Amino acid sequence: MADLTEKDLENMKNHKYQTTGYTYIDKMMGPFWEKCASFLPYAYTPNMVTLTGLLCQILSIILIAYYDLTFTYPVPAFFPIFCALMLFLAQTFDAIDGKHARNTKRSSPLGQLMDHGCDSMDNFLYAIVICQMFSFGDSVNSVVIQILIQIPFYTYTLEEHYTGKLRTQINNIGVTEYQFTIMGMLILVAIFGDKFIFMEVFGYRLSFIILYMCVAFSILQTIYLMLLESKGIYDAIIKYRPMLLLIAFCIAEIFSSKLIIYQDKTLLVILLNGMYYSLYTCKLIIGNTAKRDIKVLDIDIIIYIIGIFLCIYFEDKQIELYIIIGLTFWLCCKYYYHIISAIFKMLDYLKIPF
Repeated sequence: MADLTEKDLENMKNHKYQTTGYTYIDKMMGPFWEKCASFLPYAYTPNMVTLTGLLCQILSIILIAYYDLTFTYPVPAFFPIFCALMLFLAQTFDAIDGKHARNTKRSSPLGQLMDHGCDSMDNFLYAIVICQMFSFGDSVNSVVIQILIQIPFYTYTLEEHYTGKLRTQINNIGVTEYQFTIMGMLILVAIFGDKFIFMEVFGYRLSFIILYMCVAFSILQTIYLMLLESKGIYDAIIKYRPMLLLIAFCIAEIFSSKLIIYQDKTLLVILLNGMYYSLYTCKLIIGNTAKRDIKVLDIDIIIYIIGIFLCIYFEDKQIELYIIIGLTFWLCCKYYYHIISAIFKMLDYLKIPF
């Protein structure tokens, strides 16, 4: 953050990153990732590796934006194959950035902010790919898929504030398993097309059934995590008060599906929602590494919530457009103020290259 103190920077410098371990698939992929990391040249810094992974996901979004902003048009067969390939590359770069840092003895606290900050962006980019490939359209389902992917990562990051460890898996199910599941579904879309996308079971689209089963699992998982490291329900509520603001944010996201502009600019609204979530999560990551207390209220999220409900109140497409542009401008300013400036301060304090 722009107001990082000397003490904050010293805490970030001394921060030790710890996780809850690897899943079975992580361990299976380990030798492959180690081999990939060994090919990276020294001049290719670990943070550049992290950004390359994010760029792979962004390329998928650029392709989708060029083709369709509404998540309604059936996609050519090469789309899901390309998106699956980009997801695999993003997964690989995300897995080897830390290995490359250790191989070249350039591990730093900045790596955690870069890695997990990019992960928070990857989350909603995954959601956009899924919404497009399954033609969820300008429905609330597009927002729900975004929310169910957002909440677990934020919860893990919030839990780290109290435990000192980032949860990377529950019962050997972690992000790697989710990523391979998405890749598998994308390949099925490429092979079977509309037959798979619109397949029905008991009168409901199979993709919707899978979606809402994931929502239920996500909610139960969040409650489980809140109770796991707490001394009871009351203690959990006190510890996880920032979750209440995230829930309010998610409710505002759901209401964003009622905007007039959402009907023909679905992708842009989802991007705005996701970037606000990413900013919220990145500020928590900085707070964890700097050993700062968590702020229950977050002015940026509150402004977003007010903006969305103002859009709904006026019910005018032109006003909605101005408010969305205003929220986007505010978001860019806050991203620079909180994240970009923090990165430059850390680079200067740690005396390391980007």
